[in-house]
Amino acid sequence: MKSVRAKRRGGQPRQRSPRRDGDDQAGEQDQLESPSVRLSLAQWPAAALLIDRDGYVVAGNRAAEKLFGYNQLELREVTIDELIPAWRPLDRSADLSDTSVRRHRATGHCHDGSTLPLRFIQLFVDAAEGDAALVVITPRNSAGQATPIRNRHSEERLRAAVRAGRIGTWIWDFRKDTMWWDRAMYRLWDQDRQRGVMPVASAAELLHPDDRPWIRRLVAEQVASGASEISLECRLLLPNGLIQWISVNGQIERDSSGQATRMIGASIDVTARKNAEDALHHSQKIEALGTLAGGIAHDFNNILLAIAGNTRLAIQELPLDHPVQSGLAEVAKASARATDLVNRILTFSRQNDCRREIIQLQPAVEDALKLLRATLPAMIEINCKFTAELPAVRADATQIHQIIINLVTNASHAIGDGAAGSINIALDEVHVAQGGPLTPELKAGRYLRLSVSDTGSGMDKITLDRVFDPFFTTKPVGRGTGLGLSVVDGIMRAHEGSVLVSSELGRGATFRLYFPAVEAAPVENKPVPSQVATLATEGSGRRVMYIDDEDSLVYLMTRVLQRSGYRVTGFTDAEQALQVLKERPGEFDAVVSDLSMPGMSGFHVARAIQEIRRDLPVIITSGYVRAEDRETAKAVGVRDVVLKPDTVEELAQVLERVLDAGESNLLK
Repeated sequence: MKSVRAKRRGGQPRQRSPRRDGDDQAGEQDQLESPSVRLSLAQWPAAALLIDRDGYVVAGNRAAEKLFGYNQLELREVTIDELIPAWRPLDRSADLSDTSVRRHRATGHCHDGSTLPLRFIQLFVDAAEGDAALVVITPRNSAGQATPIRNRHSEERLRAAVRAGRIGTWIWDFRKDTMWWDRAMYRLWDQDRQRGVMPVASAAELLHPDDRPWIRRLVAEQVASGASEISLECRLLLPNGLIQWISVNGQIERDSSGQATRMIGASIDVTARKNAEDALHHSQKIEALGTLAGGIAHDFNNILLAIAGNTRLAIQELPLDHPVQSGLAEVAKASARATDLVNRILTFSRQNDCRREIIQLQPAVEDALKLLRATLPAMIEINCKFTAELPAVRADATQIHQIIINLVTNASHAIGDGAAGSINIALDEVHVAQGGPLTPELKAGRYLRLSVSDTGSGMDKITLDRVFDPFFTTKPVGRGTGLGLSVVDGIMRAHEGSVLVSSELGRGATFRLYFPAVEAAPVENKPVPSQVATLATEGSGRRVMYIDDEDSLVYLMTRVLQRSGYRVTGFTDAEQALQVLKERPGEFDAVVSDLSMPGMSGFHVARAIQEIRRDLPVIITSGYVRAEDRETAKAVGVRDVVLKPDTVEELAQVLERVLDAGESNLLK
């Protein structure tokens, strides 16, 4: 440590000031003002700092390190006004030969964000580094007496906690309308460090413009009401355009008359928490939408089943040359389109577990685009280019839909509302070499590549590097949660594939997704229903009880099953149906029940039938079936679950299969 030498004024030492009660600086003052002593910071029992004309700390002793919680290297990075905001810069016009001691009482600010009352004296000195000032500091308690140095290990633990918690501390001086920040505040909000205090207006510029009025109003109301604390959460608009959320807690200090003098507080970065809350709310909305869609689908499918079923029966019963046939055919087409639309909505709303199956990717992509097209601006054109005879992949169709929705929606936002542009979607087969420079995460082999590109605004390198980070988004509030692309990345990893992105500002973006190819696609055994369905005729007089709370469906299915050779007894009241079964248990060969009925569900019916006649097969029909519904159905002994409105084509066939197979044909 370099020593400094006090200068004498006019060759004469200063006279000692009389010692005052409680002033433990008097002895130190004598040593400072002695013209013959060479001062060494290390020799001082009290905290001592050497600062230059600009207020930067040149050196400090061990007592200063312990007092403020900094090590020697950290001390050299701070200014004296960060440690003692009440300190004022040296006057460059001052006579450096003036050795007068300036006594001050102030509040010190430590590295861990805590504060402590202290007393300091300042002396102009001539140091090896040039003109400087020596500041000697002693902590004091409320009575003005010196306080002991705090335990250093406790300080280090507190400092580590403050850093880990991303906490910054500040002081707002109401009288001067100025703000002091510690170093953590500058780091947290990505600001250049400033010396000294700043006007409150400068600090307020970071606040989101929409939040400034209500924050200003809230602070004024709290101060005027005599409150002692303020707590709020608000947004910051950072220079890079990103939004950051902070939690602010402040303690208002007042003088003896009750006038607010200043507020001391801390700010915590809570952006991750707010984004997680937004994501949770978004997830809850999607879940609620799925529940709503399921309820609507059940009722709507009942209506569709009545329309489609009766239309097909009319087509079959009328002569082929009847003039009504063309009109009925159009009704059948319209009901088929409505059925397809409901099934797509249910596909996106179901919360089923991931079920990867061998599928062709092109139909899944096309299905998603059909549903998505109506939601995109009319000025945006979608172009598809699919290579012929592509290999199959092992994938979950619902998650493929989710990928397309996320990527195409993202591309639409990049193009902008009201702007013309195009989104290009391509499918082709590629061969990937092991450890390739573009696809280092993929194993060597054949892949199906899905490419989605747009003519939007593109991304810079900083955005491109973070594009798959959860909760990262460049969209304004209300246009996204920052989860879309991270979800795409997660789905691709689950499919043992990869997603790559390339983009330049002003030149759009391209996402390339690689799915491992499989050798062969499964054979689709399910027949494609024609406009005029041919119903099974293998009922052979077997007796069926049909239960549904919709009169129109009971009437329709009774006619359909009778045409298939079954003898059908229909009920719209489940309790009445069970009563008849109790009275004549041997009269029926099978029971078909709707799942959702007022008062008693199809599962309750199945359980009751188990008690009446355990070997009687039960089939459940429903317009909306969840994964847990299938598990429940299996648990209560249901033989099969048929999704409406396919019951017109499938129910007779399911009955034939169940009755022929007997009890060995359990629900899978």
